[in-house]
Amino acid sequence: MVAQLRIIRYHPRAAVGDGGLSWAVRRWSQALAEIGADVAIAYDGGTAPSEAGRVEWIQVEHRGPPGFRIPLGFERVLRGADLLVLHSAWTGYNVRAAQVAHARGVRYMLEPRGAYDPHIMRRHRRAKRVWWTAAEARLVRRSAAVHVFFAEEHGHLEALGYRGPIVVAPNGIDAPEPPLWAGGGGGYLLWLGRYDPEHKGLDVLVRALAAIDPVERPTVRLHGGDWRGGKAVLERLVAEQGLGRWVEMGTGIYGPQKRAALVAADGFVYPSRWEGFGNSVLEAVSLGIPALCTPYPLGNHLGRRGGAIVAPATPEGLARGLSVFRDRPRAAAIGAAGAVVALSDFAWPAVAASWLDQVAAIVPVGRGR
Repeated sequence: MVAQLRIIRYHPRAAVGDGGLSWAVRRWSQALAEIGADVAIAYDGGTAPSEAGRVEWIQVEHRGPPGFRIPLGFERVLRGADLLVLHSAWTGYNVRAAQVAHARGVRYMLEPRGAYDPHIMRRHRRAKRVWWTAAEARLVRRSAAVHVFFAEEHGHLEALGYRGPIVVAPNGIDAPEPPLWAGGGGGYLLWLGRYDPEHKGLDVLVRALAAIDPVERPTVRLHGGDWRGGKAVLERLVAEQGLGRWVEMGTGIYGPQKRAALVAADGFVYPSRWEGFGNSVLEAVSLGIPALCTPYPLGNHLGRRGGAIVAPATPEGLARGLSVFRDRPRAAAIGAAGAVVALSDFAWPAVAASWLDQVAAIVPVGRGR
């Protein structure tokens, strides 16, 4: 019965995006297809990847100005569908797709990926309040379920008045191929992400470094893409704090270059004030790299299992957390424990099976046919 479930995952940038969301749409689809689900990805521009495997790709025409492109003819995408999965939140294209699904009797599920976190709700509060009243509240109310990564996110939905079913399943990780972490030795701590200083806590990290005695202060390498001028903001803060010798800011790195930077690092840092998941953290931990996280859901999970250093997102808290890296045997033990946790709690086949079992209990097969 589960193998007959027809799932459409919709994200316009699934074929062209290089961020965590586009990656997750593709990888979740592959993992579900590998355990027998009938999965398709509906997308806007770009070309379906050659490694699509068992996943069907359906290109959908979109029209509208940048930032507000709306899918056309979405009814075609939903033929034979049992479930539509909508990713992120606060978008016109999700609202339109949900309207079409509702009209055709196809149930849809939201995967907000942390977009209803109270911290994000406070960003652009007025605009979100208007959009909530006009469109988002109905989108949430009509959803068959909401997918969250950890049970502690349930409170975010309750604060919005949502009382429907919850599917709890984290992103997964594949067992890594060599090279793995073998102690680092590169003389730096590594961060990967995007330059959004407030969200990613990079300003807090810089101030934590400034609070550490220069004799003991670690070098930190940052790699990521700019986000609304955040990189320049951070560069100014680094200069103001006189940390140019200790903070290296680079562009995004991928593939072999990223792996080389990871395994040479003495540790991984992820100081976000809030976070939907943090794929780069799980990737680093799976390699055996000792990681410092703040107390967001993934960080808390790893910390409870002894697989990460968890420190408050304050300059004082991060400074104390960073001191653990100076105890190299202790840090290495945390990294080794983290690798075990990553592969036992986040293996893709188990994660996908858990998601599918929960969804199959909510969504009847064949409803959209």
